[in-house]
Amino acid sequence: MVKAVLTPDQQELVNGGETIEIRIDVTDISEKVPPQDKEVIESGIEAHSEEVPGLVLGMYVDISMFIRIGAGEWNAITETDEPIEVVVNIPEKLQSDGREYYIIRAHNGEYTFMNDLDDVQDTITVSTELFSSYAIAYVETDDTGADAKCGLCHICPTFLGICYFVWLAVILIVIVIVILAVLRRKKEEEPEEQK
Repeated sequence: MVKAVLTPDQQELVNGGETIEIRIDVTDISEKVPPQDKEVIESGIEAHSEEVPGLVLGMYVDISMFIRIGAGEWNAITETDEPIEVVVNIPEKLQSDGREYYIIRAHNGEYTFMNDLDDVQDTITVSTELFSSYAIAYVETDDTGADAKCGLCHICPTFLGICYFVWLAVILIVIVIVILAVLRRKKEEEPEEQK
């Protein structure tokens, strides 16, 4: 991160003992998103609607990076030399089981569509070198399809959202109950025939 953010002069200051702080702020800007960024993000969602069917805009956020040297003022950084990983907590109002999350960035009139780089349910991790307006988008995933995985082990396939092995156990139990019922009925009928 140091190489990606700090200029050679700033790196020299750090090597000389100066304190440099870096912070990243993520702010909800849904009520005050710049119109140009809103238009760019919406066109990005529209452009990816075939690739990601059912993609929904969740909220607009500003991801900003700031740097402070010593006791000086915080200064905004709009671009780094190399991409850095940024972890964004998904707001509670957007959290729901069965959702996949994406980030769309608007920067200088262009959008970038970003996949979540982690498997953590309540965060989105992206790699970026530009800091500006972003949007959190999501798609409802269908966990009941033939390719869905079990919610317990995340390996087994499911049918109607229930693990195949659970269905197998239920079927075996039903078969055993039916066999026992047939044997009981047969046993009850035997003494009557013998009389």
